[in-house]
Amino acid sequence: MTTVTFYHSVICPRCQVAGLSLKQLLPEFPDVTLEKVELLTNLGRARREGVPTIPTLVAGDRRPQGLYLTKNRICRFLESLTPTA
Repeated sequence: MTTVTFYHSVICPRCQVAGLSLKQLLPEFPDVTLEKVELLTNLGRARREGVPTIPTLVAGDRRPQGLYLTKNRICRFLESLTPTA
């Protein structure tokens, strides 16, 4: 099981779009669990994790981030976490 941490804010429209994409994609990745972290109430944790902006996804040392995390980019990230047979 792989845990992906989603750093977001409830007031961030880009985060809402990324969150919707995650919600749509996660059923295709049963070995991935999602932890959502509200940035505004967890600034210290975000800094310790090296999260400079939102939305950001974190899984180990991988952390796609940027102004726009598209559904395709999120899907490629989730695929990269899934071991190939």
